[in-house]
Amino acid sequence: MLDHVQLAAPTGSESQARSFYTGLLHMKEVEKPSGVQASGGVWFEDHGAALHLGIEEPFQPAQKAHPGLTFSHLDDVAARLGAAGYPVQFDDRLAPRRRFFTADPFGNRIECIEQQLTPIVPKRLSDGSHVRLLAPASSLATVDVKTIDRAVTVLESLGLRVSISQHARAVNPFGSSDPACRIDDLHTAFSDPSIDAILCVRGGFSSNELLDGLDYALIRQNPKILCGFSDITALSQAIFTKSGLVTYSGPMLRGLAARDAYTLQAFKQMLFTDDPLTIQSSSNWHDTQDGKSVTLPNPGQVILSAGSGQGRLLGGNLCTLNLLQGTAYFPDLRDSILFLEDDYEVHPATFARDFASLMAQPGADSIRGIVFGRFQLATQMTEEQLRYLVQLYPSLMSIPVIAGADFGHTMPLFTFPIGGQAKIEDGIISISH
Repeated sequence: MLDHVQLAAPTGSESQARSFYTGLLHMKEVEKPSGVQASGGVWFEDHGAALHLGIEEPFQPAQKAHPGLTFSHLDDVAARLGAAGYPVQFDDRLAPRRRFFTADPFGNRIECIEQQLTPIVPKRLSDGSHVRLLAPASSLATVDVKTIDRAVTVLESLGLRVSISQHARAVNPFGSSDPACRIDDLHTAFSDPSIDAILCVRGGFSSNELLDGLDYALIRQNPKILCGFSDITALSQAIFTKSGLVTYSGPMLRGLAARDAYTLQAFKQMLFTDDPLTIQSSSNWHDTQDGKSVTLPNPGQVILSAGSGQGRLLGGNLCTLNLLQGTAYFPDLRDSILFLEDDYEVHPATFARDFASLMAQPGADSIRGIVFGRFQLATQMTEEQLRYLVQLYPSLMSIPVIAGADFGHTMPLFTFPIGGQAKIEDGIISISH
């Protein structure tokens, strides 16, 4: 197995190398072992690929032999390089795989290739499966004990064994545990063969702090269910983008503790079986208003734009998804079906602003469909406002757009696979792994 690729660079070039390989290619610098630090140069790596820049005098750039580096967002890399004045020469001789050639600051030839990760669907749960409760965002210490106990009881009633990660209850000044602790909990859970699934205990804030520190090769080599929503969107989407592992947007402790039949049925169908799920609207829905729980009749889903579409299911919490813009973790929107929701902290104008930011991303003009989850009462979002919002984007008027689906920050909610498949036809939504 290949350990690394070595390129030469001239004396005193370390700063330029960092600007190119870290600043433009978004590779990570790794510390050289002490025994070779005196020789100069700098080492980089990215999702298992290691590239070493060594000092050589006299220096001669490698203009034929070259490393081939893969990127999930090839066009973004090309744009960054072009804006910085580096050559970008696309080559279609290996079509349909996309690639281009460039050169580093020293003239070394570099091939940049579009990453092609085959999606991995994790093993289904069954009686006796082991579920690890983990807090990648806000701490378990912020969840009341009764909710935890009720949720664990529900999971055990499904035949599951439950354990809690080592640092789940740790709390830093921002209501989470330190990023290193959360990363350690995730790596431990993925690498432990006795654990079958990771259930995030709650959303909150800052799962995006973990993304640069995760070992995506480890995750891909040890695929298992990861389920959560809200702030977990950043983690779920990044894991799919970087490892190809299909993750799940679904109930966390509070949602499970509610013991809602609709929520639990969808949870079981998506995580325990290989069966596709055709989305049916619930009879009623539940929210909180003025500190009190309210139950309202469900008017059903609303078609904002008619049509049919099929594609890769992406999305989750909109404002959290947008945190990934401009990073290597943002998904490829081409040929996707987006499932989008947000919580009570947004209002119609901020949601419209966030949606505009999403629609300005590369590939948004080839989205195949959009499904909006249910908005909380506190947002004061109306059907009229959503219709107006959709009509602002001509590309959306020829694809299916549906609102009022049973997911988001109200109850009940169905579980859906990020990286799975979705189909919308005649207003009917079906999803599969």
